[in-house]
Amino acid sequence: MKSMIKSWVVILLIVLIFSVLHRCKPQVSDVDVKAKVESALGSNPNVIVGVKRGKVTLSGIVATEEEKRNLTAAAKEADPQNVKDVIDDLTVAELPQDSVTNDIELTDQLQEVIKSHPSLNGQVKDGVITMSGSMKQQDVQELKVRLEELRAKQLDMSSVKVN
Repeated sequence: MKSMIKSWVVILLIVLIFSVLHRCKPQVSDVDVKAKVESALGSNPNVIVGVKRGKVTLSGIVATEEEKRNLTAAAKEADPQNVKDVIDDLTVAELPQDSVTNDIELTDQLQEVIKSHPSLNGQVKDGVITMSGSMKQQDVQELKVRLEELRAKQLDMSSVKVN
């Protein structure tokens, strides 16, 4: 009987030790996961990353379905041990086919759109708008929509720093 009680005590102690050790395992914070995902996605001011309990949410506007798939895959692979799921709330807003081909006209329209953003610059060449400079995160979505309304062949905001 005593040996049986000792065996149970030893088993309970082992279970208790493993339980304590498991709880002591360092947990990766959502902030750390978010930083890894953002780094893996590169600089894309049109995509917003959110993380809650290891679940990553991607939201914003992308140009193509392929870009959407690539961003989702990159988010999953950014930290496979700690990214539990990726929720894709990305919107594909393809640019219209009937784009403005006159760079002078497009440049005038571009300057009108960005005049309220003095820290932004825009260049137009062959119907392609290339943006640079910096802007606030809360202004990105509205500006992107206004720029897409210009119907350029392409919109490149990869050089825009978002604060």
